[in-house]
Amino acid sequence: MKLELLQENLTAALNQLHRIIPNKPQLSILSSILLEAKNNSISLSATDLYVGIKTKVAGKVIKPASIAIPGRIFHNSIATLDPGKLELSLKGDTLTITSANNTITIACLAADEFPEFPQLDGKAISLEADSLERIQNMVGFSASVDPTRPVLTALLLQFDQEGLLVVGTDGFRLATLKLSALKNKEGEQTQILIPAKAMNEAARIAVVQDTVKIGLRIAEELKQAEIEIDNTRLYVRLIDGEYPPFNKIIPAQFTTEIELDGKEFESQLKRAQVFARESSNIIRLQIRDGEMRIISASPAFGRQEGVMGVEVIRGKDGEIAFNSRYLLDFISAHKPEKISFYMNESLSPAMFRPTQQQDYKYIVMPFRVNE
Repeated sequence: MKLELLQENLTAALNQLHRIIPNKPQLSILSSILLEAKNNSISLSATDLYVGIKTKVAGKVIKPASIAIPGRIFHNSIATLDPGKLELSLKGDTLTITSANNTITIACLAADEFPEFPQLDGKAISLEADSLERIQNMVGFSASVDPTRPVLTALLLQFDQEGLLVVGTDGFRLATLKLSALKNKEGEQTQILIPAKAMNEAARIAVVQDTVKIGLRIAEELKQAEIEIDNTRLYVRLIDGEYPPFNKIIPAQFTTEIELDGKEFESQLKRAQVFARESSNIIRLQIRDGEMRIISASPAFGRQEGVMGVEVIRGKDGEIAFNSRYLLDFISAHKPEKISFYMNESLSPAMFRPTQQQDYKYIVMPFRVNE
């Protein structure tokens, strides 16, 4: 193998890949990045067996070959070099990287040990990049990060004649987003569970590459999906399992609806969280006479109570308690100017959404609080 390419191009590609490399891989080869140089094309790949990324790099192939390079050493070494021309050459299992002022040698593994990515056929579903960003910002944060419950670490994508419905939940809160523009014209319902981690990586890469269109190809029989972002491909192992019956969690109607200022609510929550940290982050919301009181208490340090004005659209006074972190996650994701808040009884699920965004629901489970 002998290649010539720019350090800045190689660094940009490695920045996409290194986040996928597992810290404690199931197989030692998974700590590597596969470098393939053939047919005058240079590509780099990384995978943790659940999410894989393959991206192309501009450069000149003088002598083709493939090799698996220790990923973190490769990424960190290239990142320390100055911008400019690099020469990569392979002798046996040793890769030599030469720049204007440095020479680096890295012991590598055979390329045939690296897992192969699946070849998926069929027409890709076209997604706008801003739709992918909305999915990540509005739903992705609600998915679980607990690997012992893999179904909850996934986002449910449900395509039908009405559009694409995206759902995320960790068992304590649930977010749904309806993208009506993405309709399945064939009329058949397609439903997959795709790791939230994969959607996060896709959204991040789309922003870095300033991509407008994204292709999603699904092979349900193989339990695989491919996300195409310009010269980069994400290969995703879909999660197999039964997703919670989320429609049963969402109340059919609410007795109380109020509107409140997003910035003021965020400030009140942050102040309340100072004391709530000592009480499992629990805060209480009391609605009385056109006002909302935000209350938190610490058995060791004291109590905080804030008051803000709200607009009661319908319903009666009430009280409900939440984990403040779930509410702050919602506000951080959306930065809404106005928030619509819906509730029933104190122990029934409640709903938040940015006012005027009818295609979105954020359901939060309340907590029982004893005075």
